[in-house]
Amino acid sequence: LGSTFAAESAADSRRLLPTTCRGDDMPPIFELSVANLLPPATLLTLVSGIWSLYFFLHLLPLLQLNTPLAHYDHEMGRRGWRHFVVSQVLTALLLVSFFRASLTMPGDVPEGESWRFGTFKDPNITQEMKFSGERRRCKHCLIYKPDRCHHCRICKSCILKMDHHCPWIMNCIGFRNHKYFFLLIIYSMLCCAFIGVTVIGTVLESLEQEMPVCQRFLLLLCFSTSSIMGGLLVVFAAFHVMLMLRGLTTIEFCEKMSIVTSGKSSKYDMGAYRNITAVFGPRPYLWLLPVDPPAGDGLRFAKPRGRSLAAPRYLPHDPEWT
Repeated sequence: LGSTFAAESAADSRRLLPTTCRGDDMPPIFELSVANLLPPATLLTLVSGIWSLYFFLHLLPLLQLNTPLAHYDHEMGRRGWRHFVVSQVLTALLLVSFFRASLTMPGDVPEGESWRFGTFKDPNITQEMKFSGERRRCKHCLIYKPDRCHHCRICKSCILKMDHHCPWIMNCIGFRNHKYFFLLIIYSMLCCAFIGVTVIGTVLESLEQEMPVCQRFLLLLCFSTSSIMGGLLVVFAAFHVMLMLRGLTTIEFCEKMSIVTSGKSSKYDMGAYRNITAVFGPRPYLWLLPVDPPAGDGLRFAKPRGRSLAAPRYLPHDPEWT
């Protein structure tokens, strides 16, 4: 086996092509264009729009900031401050998660002889192989791929534990920013649900009160938009929770390539608790905060205890992901 890998490395050393992958400290390279900027701009516009409608048409009337004390409704005021605190905390966590997911590098293959073509490679450094028995390689980056690593044509880089490329944050979802992306989904869902549930009372009151038609329409728009988005996010969040509990990424789920034996068990399934820590980090009290990413380097993954599973096999031509 060692001679096979030595011969493979010698053949690779004769391929003189430019390298496109970088180290972990270099950001992914892709062209900034209107098509790339439009999804995150749309997302931020939608968030700011719903927040503005909720703040000016729901929160401010409840807070009664300009109401004389003699006419101040204390019960309404307390309800307004509760809604204000919860909604602003959720919105702040949503935005922090968005920017951390967008600005955090998902993780590139480090520069070193262990992954570079042209040098002898330890055949035991990875478990995933092609059907031919060769190590998975990237023809663009001229490197061997670590387990669960895939090449993204948009970012022009091999991403560690790649889940997918998300146009809404203009970044790949990989080992280092998966937690922030997951929290972005959770806080977006909670924010939409909270706004939809609390603003419905103001919408119903608007049907009985005298107010401009435009204001009534905007209240209904706030409720309907947050409800529709919240419903979609519930489905999306449930899908990613299922993937996390099974120890899968989106790519692994869609292609069924790293599912072993009967196709029902993932090689990387460590049990529910350890699967959660692999995404949210080792400290449970920090799971719901956009800090404390998971431990490890994204290059090697622990084996499940008490289970002996064959290494997953990929197609001879490993797919590239966008």
